[in-house]
Amino acid sequence: MPTAAPPGNSYADNIAVTSRWQVDGRRAQRSVADAAMARWRQSPWPEGCLSVTCLLSTDGRLVLFYGQWTDEQSYQRHVTSLDQPATADRVDGLEPGVTHLDTVVTRPAGPPVSRTADGPFSGCVVLVTIATDGPDQQLKAAEMITTVAATPEPGAIGGQIRFSLDGARLVLYAEWTSEEAHGEAITGSTFGGPQGIFHGTPGIQGLSMHRYQLYRLATR
Repeated sequence: MPTAAPPGNSYADNIAVTSRWQVDGRRAQRSVADAAMARWRQSPWPEGCLSVTCLLSTDGRLVLFYGQWTDEQSYQRHVTSLDQPATADRVDGLEPGVTHLDTVVTRPAGPPVSRTADGPFSGCVVLVTIATDGPDQQLKAAEMITTVAATPEPGAIGGQIRFSLDGARLVLYAEWTSEEAHGEAITGSTFGGPQGIFHGTPGIQGLSMHRYQLYRLATR
């Protein structure tokens, strides 16, 4: 599998856009990812775009594009210049059964927690998207995550918390040594056990969590 620099530690102070697509299995997953990334490499590079990373979910059902931009205006200019302007990573029609799940434009909630120079390379990226009632709940959720992260778990490498610009979501990008290490960690008491740390928290409407592997990277 081609390697790609983890987006969580690059250009961390800029706008990041996550775009998730559901596909019909691993063959379609790679086909969609390859076609989309080829289009990024072959097209004129958008002004203000720093990088686009493609990640594949470990269950074979999702393709995630993680784009980093200098500012929101640059991203929006690119989107409005496309024939299908709903998102900058249109993959409709590349394979049967491709469904766009969401696109979230985010800013950093704080500095990333980065790996050390001699630390392990991530074998698994976990993306958690939390729906909130607004900015106050974004901050509350971030505080809860930060408290949990203060107790290091075996296999945890680093990551970053990001807030959606509309105040409706928090996105956690976390790197782990392996899918197994993350699976073992979230079943423990530090992460709240089966119900999770957000169970019963006012203003938290729900969350999604998926594990990915880095697949391809495109830069200027």
